[in-house]
Amino acid sequence: MQIAVIGNDDFVTGFRLAGISSVFESEKELDSEIEKALQIEDIGVVIMEEEAYNSLVGNRVKTRLEKLVKPVIITISSKGKETNIGEMIKRSLGVDLWK
Repeated sequence: MQIAVIGNDDFVTGFRLAGISSVFESEKELDSEIEKALQIEDIGVVIMEEEAYNSLVGNRVKTRLEKLVKPVIITISSKGKETNIGEMIKRSLGVDLWK
């Protein structure tokens, strides 16, 4: 199972450095980048910038994301205080994906 990250260049850079290879930059068209990520069956977790997710108000893509069981969508605020992505996923899912 892979983890994908969707966001602007500043947001995804740290995830790239951490070794996450499924990165979709949303500088262009957020909807199309989300659709690309959803087409990859091996992706189980999608991490998105909270501001980008909230910008999808009333959008058909957001409606689709809200109904999905897999992949799990995790939003992270760029202003957040959390630094350990593993702990955030564990708290969100209730499962440690790295064990």
